[in-house]
Amino acid sequence: MQLVAVSICVLFILWLFVRDHKLRPMTSWGLWVVLAWVWILGSRHVSSWLGGAARELESEPFVFLEGNPFDRNVYFIMIISGAIALLWRKPDWKKIFDSNRWFFAFFIYCGISVLWSDFPFVSLKRWIKEAGNLIMILILVTEKNSITATRAVFARYAYLAIPLSVLFIMYFPDIGWYDRGEAWESAVCSGVTTEKNQLGLVTFICGLFLVWDLIQTSVARKKDLVDLLTRGVLLLMVVWLVYMAKSSTALVCLILGTGILLFMNRPFFKRQVRYIGTYALVSGLLVFLVWSVPGILDSVTDIVGRDKTLTGRTDIWADLLKEPVNPLLGTGFQGFWLGNRMEYYFDKYVFHLTQAHNGYLETYLNGGLLGVGLLIAIIIVTGRKLKKEVLRESSFGILLFAFLVAALFYNCTEAMFSKLNLLWFLMVIAALYYPRFHDSLPKGIAPDVRGNR
Repeated sequence: MQLVAVSICVLFILWLFVRDHKLRPMTSWGLWVVLAWVWILGSRHVSSWLGGAARELESEPFVFLEGNPFDRNVYFIMIISGAIALLWRKPDWKKIFDSNRWFFAFFIYCGISVLWSDFPFVSLKRWIKEAGNLIMILILVTEKNSITATRAVFARYAYLAIPLSVLFIMYFPDIGWYDRGEAWESAVCSGVTTEKNQLGLVTFICGLFLVWDLIQTSVARKKDLVDLLTRGVLLLMVVWLVYMAKSSTALVCLILGTGILLFMNRPFFKRQVRYIGTYALVSGLLVFLVWSVPGILDSVTDIVGRDKTLTGRTDIWADLLKEPVNPLLGTGFQGFWLGNRMEYYFDKYVFHLTQAHNGYLETYLNGGLLGVGLLIAIIIVTGRKLKKEVLRESSFGILLFAFLVAALFYNCTEAMFSKLNLLWFLMVIAALYYPRFHDSLPKGIAPDVRGNR
């Protein structure tokens, strides 16, 4: 039965790739480098696929200090390949820098913060990987038609991640499931990733992208019914995977993002975008009330299927806020979860804690108040930019806006800012989104701005 399932899955993926050769073309070899990078960010390290021992290694603090030499070489080769692809097209660096100066200020600050890390060489290696992340994103935004390029890359990633996750969960439990230890009642599924929260993130991102892609296909002048059917099948897989991942955060973000995609083109909702700053302030006040007024938090957590401590997160946040970090500068780029602090939290909790489970707190721990301030500046500038795109009815702008809003919510319970993951990858695309770089979608696929193609 496993052989039959593998054969069907592989043939389905190959068929999708062949069909998209014309529908969603990969217009340069650099996009294949980006696809490989996105695949690693949204699944597992290459060494894990080859050796299958990722979870055992992740249970040891030294892995976060030393890393894996094989994976390091893979990243190095990909970064060099991406840099060649980017430099070959001779991009306009001034336009790139002007697209979001606050992002580049944050990126440079992260590089400088390596100097006060307890492990500067480790932080430097991680910052170089972040530079590789930026290179891959710049390949996308400097394409002649970056909307088509982004769509092509993420469509192919979804073709791999979604069917393979279903295959591994159903027929290969050694790959698609993992045991969280004696403290947990049962094993949980991970699909192509290494743990359930990552699977939830992948399904949320793929699901939101597929909903957008389905909308674009359905409004095209020449509707491709087979394409619509395949999107429907993939979305059914996404729904099943979200259920299997049991990630409340991913589910809420998927619903939130889908709502934005479906309703943002309607006049009433589009008018509300003009007051996004007011809504952001009100949302902040509501969050404050939820945490301050007894009883409200219990009601909210009951609705989303969590306990009052958000599965232990509030206890983690209380411990982390007691850490004696430099309040202005933090511990250096991704420097908090290293050395003695890592060993201490590994021993304290029954699970192996490797993040603050809050992106804003994580940014404070690594970059201090200065890092948090720069991050907030990025969010504000990006929000203003996407607000204009939404008001001019850019379908791609609406997609990026949906991802930005969902990412801000997602980081309330998971630390995703300034790390190698798909959500941060998409946030940086949104931050560097610059209309002068972009064209519309090709004929036969979908309209973009006010019906133009």
